[in-house]
Amino acid sequence: MGRNNYKGLIGWLIVVVCLAEGVAVCLAQGVDGVTYEVGDSTGWTIPSSNGFYSDWARNKTFHVGDKLSFNWSGSHNVANVSETEYENCAKPISVSASPVAIKLTSTSTGKQYFICTVDTHCERGQKLAVNASNSNSSTPGSASPSSASSMATGALFAVISTIVMYI
Repeated sequence: MGRNNYKGLIGWLIVVVCLAEGVAVCLAQGVDGVTYEVGDSTGWTIPSSNGFYSDWARNKTFHVGDKLSFNWSGSHNVANVSETEYENCAKPISVSASPVAIKLTSTSTGKQYFICTVDTHCERGQKLAVNASNSNSSTPGSASPSSASSMATGALFAVISTIVMYI
């Protein structure tokens, strides 16, 4: 094998290493999940309508690893409650002060419920229900970890095939 063939081989190996590193970065970003600012610019407060937080959550897909960030000013709090406590605006003992970031874990799949326990804030609509999925389905137009892995495997196969042709 000539000296120029080794240079080509080294070039291809550099490409493979870069592809593998890029895939690893993509996969690591997927593990961290998305941080959602509850209520967006409105934050966690008494909403203008009772359905405000339901409307806010309706078009979002929550997954294990995502974080719900509750931010407020003034007299509010947040409590993670059962469905019955959510429906009845029952006041649990354990509440959190601002700011609060709640990470959805594998033990929090399914419906999760949050309320403000100050005065009648819950009854006035300051409550949130989210459905956390354990699946890692991707948003439209983005590559899922499995397709990114398939792309890396395909690229590696192409590089190895090219190398074999030159040997």
